[in-house]
Amino acid sequence: MTAAAAGTAAARAARYPDLAGKRALVTGHRGGIGQAIAHVLADNDVQVVGMDRPEIDLADGAALAALAARIVAAEGPFDILVNNAGATDLGSILDTPLEQVDRLMAVNFKAPFILIKAVLPAMIARGAGAVVNIASDQVLIGKRFSAAYGASKAALGQLTKSAALDFAPRNIRFNCIAPGSTDTPMLHMVMRDLAARYRASFSGDAEANYRAASPLGRFADPREIAAAAAFLASDAASFITGSIFAVDGGGTAQ
Repeated sequence: MTAAAAGTAAARAARYPDLAGKRALVTGHRGGIGQAIAHVLADNDVQVVGMDRPEIDLADGAALAALAARIVAAEGPFDILVNNAGATDLGSILDTPLEQVDRLMAVNFKAPFILIKAVLPAMIARGAGAVVNIASDQVLIGKRFSAAYGASKAALGQLTKSAALDFAPRNIRFNCIAPGSTDTPMLHMVMRDLAARYRASFSGDAEANYRAASPLGRFADPREIAAAAAFLASDAASFITGSIFAVDGGGTAQ
């Protein structure tokens, strides 16, 4: 099965009647995985509110907190939060400027933290809610030239676990998806960048090498990640919280 065929099948299968009428805040909804998540939720009759560039730079914590407060006030309480938007900057520790480390942590960890704080009071008041954080397979494994990026995604995974324990008594569930290589413009940019910067380590066909790293022998279609997000947001996952949910074609099983 091709990635496109699998993505179509996943999107068709991701039907959860209990999601109808709910309200979701999704970051990074204009492209890649975030766009697929927004579409799958909308197909389940969820009212989706997106947050993305150019309206907001998620690295600007003060501006993000202010915008989140305005959105919650204007749109009302959210049933679902999907922290999907992320920053990617790969390189060895020696090749990574400290300011880039700060940006990775701001976008990949601090921004989700800020948005969780914004939506939690209403979720607590209603005694229900689902937060789905989109991280990376690097929550579970290390990869070369990814120290700062991997650490920022691992931080998001630990935020998920701790929040799940804190708010389980309030019936608010927190889960984290750990996608493997997914067929998005960001992935293709990363492959080109790594091949150009670290030729000795990425010789040959970079895309073929990335595909071969997955036991299923292909990239994920963004809709396959979106289907997992819809499942975790739905009542079908009502007994799942604090999980790191690998959607990686078996990559982290190796």
